Amino acid sequence: MFEDLTVETVDADREIVKAILREAGVAAKVLRAVETRALRTGRRVTGQHATNRDTRWSRPADHPQYGTELNCKIIAVKLFVQLFCFNNAPRLDRELRDRLGKLYLGHPIRPGSYHDTLLLEPFDFGELVREGLEPRHGHSGFHMGHEDPTRVPKHAPDNINWRSMRSNLIQGDMTLRAARIYFVKLIARYFELGELEIR
Repeated sequence: MFEDLTVETVDADREIVKAILREAGVAAKVLRAVETRALRTGRRVTGQHATNRDTRWSRPADHPQYGTELNCKIIAVKLFVQLFCFNNAPRLDRELRDRLGKLYLGHPIRPGSYHDTLLLEPFDFGELVREGLEPRHGHSGFHMGHEDPTRVPKHAPDNINWRSMRSNLIQGDMTLRAARIYFVKLIARYFELGELEIR
């Protein structure tokens, strides 16, 4: 899906989308946070894979936080574009909506269509704006999550989406499929033990 994109095209799209999001009320620090997570490694200053906000493409290809420059920049734009699929998201003009949706999502941008891939909960654009205006240190309801955290390399555009904090915590290091199966087994145990019954 991302074959026709170049770093230059993605950089230009990133600036366009950020300007629209800023105008819609998204705090600059929220936009920077998305870019930081998409483009840079985490802060891990000890251990075998120590990094400190290095560009992901500067790490060796076998590093767990590695991503190519193009993939990292596509991830940033994809996450920004997904915001327009949240409930109460600002509207884009049709041409831009169709182009960005096709390039970064593989489908048209439809406000109100985005749901967490594990918990299936919708996301609200207004809540993202509010959280940026009234941040709580160390807490965010909006996370960048890997569908398959065991994949190598895992930092790839088709493996990353918005996730809720709870969803990311529940999934942990399981694949999305494994986490869904775990839910089904958990519910079955509740019924088996008589903790739940349908009335």
